Amino acid sequence: MAKVEVKDNSIWIKHIVGDDSLRRRLEALRPSETITLVIEGREGLWQRMGAYRTTGYATPGLTPIGPAKDQWRAIYLGHRGSLVDITLKSDNDMRSLIDEPELKWEQASEGDRTAAWTAFRALRTEGWRSGAPYGSRDELHERD
Repeated sequence: MAKVEVKDNSIWIKHIVGDDSLRRRLEALRPSETITLVIEGREGLWQRMGAYRTTGYATPGLTPIGPAKDQWRAIYLGHRGSLVDITLKSDNDMRSLIDEPELKWEQASEGDRTAAWTAFRALRTEGWRSGAPYGSRDELHERD
């Protein structure tokens, strides 16, 4: 069973232990996406934190929404620094999405290998590229 360490007003995904599939599921959430978790037998709605301003990457944590705020506050005040149980509300429904077998390169068919290699090689031409030289540093920063 998964456990989470109670350290903050939010749940940090790195503090979840005992169930890697649950961690992967929570890490896969998009910013502001919600999920129902059961913590210490209390069901509540949680939201993935937004993106960092500087990097744009999603913050690796969840914040409680609505009644879950009061539930988490009670848990935080009573169990700070300890591990508490955490599960998904519909854990059995999510197992098929979480525990998909990982395919190995050796198991792929020749057609799949060729398609993957072609897609990988096509990445070298992606992205922004300027055809003209950049000019001087002053011109780049529009300085006189």
